[in-house]
Amino acid sequence: MSADQATQCDPTRCPLCGELNQCAQAADPTATECWCGPMDFPHDLLARVPEPAVRRACICQNCLANHRNASSS
Repeated sequence: MSADQATQCDPTRCPLCGELNQCAQAADPTATECWCGPMDFPHDLLARVPEPAVRRACICQNCLANHRNASSS
């Protein structure tokens, strides 16, 4: 991720694929729950998030599912 991209990090988009991540808290800062709350994100998937997006943008459901499918193959 370039410095320009980091500055423009969109918390509503997945930092891995750029698609909408459906993050309830990004859409509404007063939200207290999100789909990702009970989910387990593997460390090797989290390690792929570019540093400027860490704790700023959530991984989407599709990237999580694709990672799980690839890991179980």
